[in-house]
Amino acid sequence: GRARSTPLLKALYGASPQEVRAACETVNFLGQQVIFNSRHGAAAALRRVAQRLAAHLADHPQDRVWVLPLAGTYAHRQVAGAEALSAHAFAVAIDLSTAQSPYWRWRPAPDIVQNARDYFPQAIVGAFEAEHFVWGGKWHAFDFMHFEYRPEIVE
Repeated sequence: GRARSTPLLKALYGASPQEVRAACETVNFLGQQVIFNSRHGAAAALRRVAQRLAAHLADHPQDRVWVLPLAGTYAHRQVAGAEALSAHAFAVAIDLSTAQSPYWRWRPAPDIVQNARDYFPQAIVGAFEAEHFVWGGKWHAFDFMHFEYRPEIVE
């Protein structure tokens, strides 16, 4: 789930906001320019996700509402309601469109979760998971729009 080792993320992606920002580059993600960390292949992986999604969306344009407009990538901040830094603070997380994506703080009804997991396009999840991202839709405290680059736990 949301378990993260802040010391590990600092060692991998930058120990301060300045270090993280210096390690970032711009990625064209389906026509939107986003900031993402270049260390340990994160930005390159996000580019490959974008290529996979572009191919999928060309054949399934109805799935575009699940992806765009993006809700954000790099933001030096804590996890909402917690003291831990968000993966967004390390520029290794991306939030897709909020329009279709339930989030436990916005829609806490437990019956929504399984239905939403079943309904969320698995091709989108698969495009990210193939590149070592984890999906917040699988967490108990679900965050369907959220994907973060976490090869250290996927590989």
